[in-house]
Amino acid sequence: MPPTLEAGAESQYAYSYFNETLFRGELPDCQITYTRKANVLGHFYPDRFERSDGKICHEVALNPHFLALRDDRESFSTLVHEMCHVWRHVLGPLNRRGGRGSNGYHDLVWSGMMESIGLMPSDTGLPGGKKTGNRMSHYIIPGGPFDVACRELLDAGFRINWHDRINLTAAHFGGGGDGDQPEPQKKDRIKFTCGQCGLNAWAKPSAHLKCGTCSIPMLPAGTHLPKPIVIRKQGASL
Repeated sequence: MPPTLEAGAESQYAYSYFNETLFRGELPDCQITYTRKANVLGHFYPDRFERSDGKICHEVALNPHFLALRDDRESFSTLVHEMCHVWRHVLGPLNRRGGRGSNGYHDLVWSGMMESIGLMPSDTGLPGGKKTGNRMSHYIIPGGPFDVACRELLDAGFRINWHDRINLTAAHFGGGGDGDQPEPQKKDRIKFTCGQCGLNAWAKPSAHLKCGTCSIPMLPAGTHLPKPIVIRKQGASL
């Protein structure tokens, strides 16, 4: 299968699977795309695409840099996070102005849906963080609906096969434009840090290190997985 079709089929299968298991199959299909915006795991844009016959659909995007750095469980949690934005926009209760959702703010309705499906909203990405606000992340609730559904999917052998080959270094993504890539790290050895427990290690920039305690990828010092979701007028970003 050509890479474009295989990657698209993987994303669509995961979207459909979590739609059925966590949202009772009620979410509409979206265009699932990639984004390489700096420090963004993914985003949701409502009404982003239009077909030639006038049909409109929303966009859900994932960052292939972080698909390479994070395990599939965490990447699937990003996808489901964005699906909660789809739910809030399409099926959430009306607000005081007669619309759904609110630009620039993660409200209690969105937060409640996240928690109900097993993703705890947190502005820090850790326990104890704020559950609503302009900038928001999450963590997986052990034994929650997402955790159970995701484990069943992974146990069945499903994986994300296509992601960036480029090693993310301490350099920031340049400019934020489409296609910008991190500049190569020229040092022989650099410092890697676990973003959860703070463990440090030194290795070649091309190394792929994993924290033995937290079981998450260790990133070059100065590079951080994005804590927030930033919502702009045209949509939401994680």
